[in-house]
Amino acid sequence: MHHTKDDGNFTKSIKVLYPNGKSGIHNLSSGQQLQITEAGTIVDLEPYAKSAAEYNLLYITQAQLDEGRTGVALNQEITLYVEKTSGQNSILVNEFYKKKFGANSLDGFKGLGVDRFSYLTEEQKKLATLTSKPTNRETLSNYVTNNPEALADFNKRSSNILADTAQILETPITSVYSILNDGNPYQIIPYKKGTNKVIVKKGSKYLSGKEENALQYSDVIGDDEVLELVMIDNKSHDNKVQFHLVNKNGVPLIAGLSSQLFHSPDSGNDDLSFTAKTNNEVHNWLREWYPGKGNEKQKYEGIEFEYKDGENFPTAAKDSSGNVLKNTWIDQGADYYYAGSDGVFLKGWKEIDGKTYYFHPDTRQVLSTSGSNGNHEIDGKQYHFDNKGVLQRSAWRDQSYSDASGAFIKEGLREIEGKIYYFQNYLANTNEIRLEDQNVILHFSDKGVLEKASDLNGKALDTITRVNLDGKRLVFERDGSIRKTGVSKIFLPGFDTEKQAAIVYYSLEEGDSYSGWKEIDGKKYRFKDGIHYTLDGHETIEGKRYYFNNDGQAMMTGFEKANGKIYHYDDKGVKQTGWQEIDGKWYRFDDSGAAKIGWFNGDYETHHGQYGYFRYYAKEDGSIHQNTTVQMDGKTWTFDDKGHRR
Repeated sequence: MHHTKDDGNFTKSIKVLYPNGKSGIHNLSSGQQLQITEAGTIVDLEPYAKSAAEYNLLYITQAQLDEGRTGVALNQEITLYVEKTSGQNSILVNEFYKKKFGANSLDGFKGLGVDRFSYLTEEQKKLATLTSKPTNRETLSNYVTNNPEALADFNKRSSNILADTAQILETPITSVYSILNDGNPYQIIPYKKGTNKVIVKKGSKYLSGKEENALQYSDVIGDDEVLELVMIDNKSHDNKVQFHLVNKNGVPLIAGLSSQLFHSPDSGNDDLSFTAKTNNEVHNWLREWYPGKGNEKQKYEGIEFEYKDGENFPTAAKDSSGNVLKNTWIDQGADYYYAGSDGVFLKGWKEIDGKTYYFHPDTRQVLSTSGSNGNHEIDGKQYHFDNKGVLQRSAWRDQSYSDASGAFIKEGLREIEGKIYYFQNYLANTNEIRLEDQNVILHFSDKGVLEKASDLNGKALDTITRVNLDGKRLVFERDGSIRKTGVSKIFLPGFDTEKQAAIVYYSLEEGDSYSGWKEIDGKKYRFKDGIHYTLDGHETIEGKRYYFNNDGQAMMTGFEKANGKIYHYDDKGVKQTGWQEIDGKWYRFDDSGAAKIGWFNGDYETHHGQYGYFRYYAKEDGSIHQNTTVQMDGKTWTFDDKGHRR
């Protein structure tokens, strides 16, 4: 891995499938190498490609390992295929030579017959010595294409790196008119979890979606071999769930009396079913990867429930083979249970696959809004569950809202997504509320949003008005509208009593008098009694100088040290990158804004009468040595006025 543009934090993801079947993603940072030592390893240089055609697979053969001549160099922009070489980079040799003897030292016949390389420093010689050279991709891929055994293995196993082979469904495929592949099974392999795309495999070959006169099969996986598996509502005559297999052009596979191909359908000949699998087996397979199926519960056939002595509800279950079911959902009509790791049905609050459920302490059934359950009170609170039994946090159901704990809000004011609501008996109020003692009427929308206030006669307010309700302070602007939560710009009396723009902060919990720093959506603000007047100007706070832009956002100026790194912000708070002259000293900041410290190489320079890559040294404060001679690490170093090490 090599980085460009000073982006040393750049990483590149590589997927590797090893001969033993294990695979993994390697996130390589700049300077890191990944060495392949096993023949039969498949490397995907583009594991997050959007289409099959964009994947970049390389198969590593034993001959390739034995020769040890090829590799891949990567950075943010390109993939470079390389092979070993030797020799000198004549361009760099000449540049270094001219740097030593002058820009005109190679003009005309000067330098002819001179061993220029011998005049270079040891470091320059390393830079100018070639160890590899670019080549084309075929140099690497020819190792496998010229080896029939390796090529067959590559074609057979490429689906293991491109698709989810842990979720293979093996079954014959049939329509009402004919059976595909003479009744022999296919392997249906999910292409990527969360999509309905699949790869259909027959032996070592892949079903192609090409629209020919008969079904085609391919040795390799391309866009034609990635099909869509579309579940349809119709069931077959024997009550099996059915699907369409659709190619990249939206054309389905049809299996008629006399032909099987990708073509426009006729009379249901594109309705396909999986004859070797029950509906429950297909359902359980789909829920592992098919879009929209992840929240559905597993299904079993021939379940036998067990009851403990004295209990009226089941406590465990066995499948049709007599095995105790563990770590799985089990249904009984409209009700569901979950068998834990010991096979016993769960009770109380439980986390399953990152979701929260509540199981009745007596019946052990999961609580939900469907089936025989309904709404539920637990420990004195009403909780919000969906029809799958998943606890709903921070979510609406009609005029009711559950907070972050999943409990419905019963009474009082609440701020939800920047809007204010008033709840009464679990419902967001939509009616006017008259507050006679404060001379105002509060007006709510039909969704329950508090929108404005008026006087008791319904007339608009003409001054900023503060109203107390439910132990909290509400603030209304001069036109009666509710003050926005968060940060907003309004016009208020300034220190000179004249109207001027100001930034105000308001929240239902903190009111309108907050003082101090406040970070909102990653932006920093400063308030005193809920107000800040400085816009497009500077203030010094706690010994540091800040620039406040027209939106009131505070931005550091000058130097800042954070996480052991030095940064600098200009007078408008913009983080500096690249070379910067600050107070007569020069600094080099990388793309993240961090100042270089210690030795570093500069960019290739062709100005100031000098050419090449120069070496610099930045002190602990980030400034480089210039026009000086210093002792470091037992050596004497001289730097010119540009900071170049001499």
